[in-house]
Amino acid sequence: MLRLHDTLRNSVEQVVPAGARALRIHVPASPDPLAYLLPDLVRRLAERQGLRVLALGAARELAAPLALNVHPFSPLPYAGEPVDLVFGDGGPDGRHRVVGGPLLFEGGEAAGSLLAEVEASGLDPLAVRLALLEHHYREPVNLTWELLRSADRTVRRWRGRVARWAESPSAPIAADRAAAVREALDDDLDTPRALRLVRELETDDSVAPGARFETFLHLDHVLGLDLSSDIGKV
Repeated sequence: MLRLHDTLRNSVEQVVPAGARALRIHVPASPDPLAYLLPDLVRRLAERQGLRVLALGAARELAAPLALNVHPFSPLPYAGEPVDLVFGDGGPDGRHRVVGGPLLFEGGEAAGSLLAEVEASGLDPLAVRLALLEHHYREPVNLTWELLRSADRTVRRWRGRVARWAESPSAPIAADRAAAVREALDDDLDTPRALRLVRELETDDSVAPGARFETFLHLDHVLGLDLSSDIGKV
């Protein structure tokens, strides 16, 4: 079950009690599309664990984050309901509160125009998503063009490999590999460890191509890197 660092207690806590069927989150409105990546990742992981995620007080206009593969929230008006998880320093009281680390770009404040600059440079916007996943969400991040270009190459390589693996005989998901990645993500969203495990799977020829195909697509439900987009193109 998902555990996150709760700033109210300064410890890693399970976000919902055992047996819970829903996760109630509060997502503050923000002009910065990057602010929605952490809530999106938490929601994806919770939904894969069978929880219904209810977004209370979330922004109604999320057009900009669509480039980052942030699925639009279906916000409910906040009327004093108990909230399991509050993102950021503001908002209502909740059982738990999660705050991401500061984000810089080339040593300065990351402006709202970052995505436009990335797209204008010819890089895939999801390179930003991957570059941020390479860092733990609570740590300061200084994005650079070098990091973004490296992430762009990785996203494109993974899509190409998924497309080639799709042509291989079908095979069951590599359950042990997928479980190890899920364990890393459950452990306070340890995305750097999760991505190291994904890279190990990518190059492990002892795992059948069909199994790697199924496992990469399974994990992409949480990573959100659109890894199936090149299928049928190679």
